[in-house]
Amino acid sequence: MVATVANHRRGQQVQTKDDNLLFETTPGLEAVMSFEQMGIDHDVLRGIHSYGFEKPSSIQQRTIVPIISGRDVIAQAQSETGKTSMIALCVCQVVDTSSREYVPHTYPFS
Repeated sequence: MVATVANHRRGQQVQTKDDNLLFETTPGLEAVMSFEQMGIDHDVLRGIHSYGFEKPSSIQQRTIVPIISGRDVIAQAQSETGKTSMIALCVCQVVDTSSREYVPHTYPFS
């Protein structure tokens, strides 16, 4: 499998060949092969596609769903594999845009 990642800062497409990659994941964690299958908000999906992202990279396939469902995730991958866009996508997904009022979030572990 070849994952294509848009790199707008340099104006080029970066291809990562996934055939030779080794993934160590939590047992039971499944890779989600498309952004549409991840339960991402329609407006966020539209933004993803407008930036040229067609398919999630390998790191994105394994981390986006657990992050947006509230799980703690530790992810490590090489440069240019989609880690930063993964974080930005998850932030866009969980931010409540229906209100302009600031509401401090309290974490259960505080």
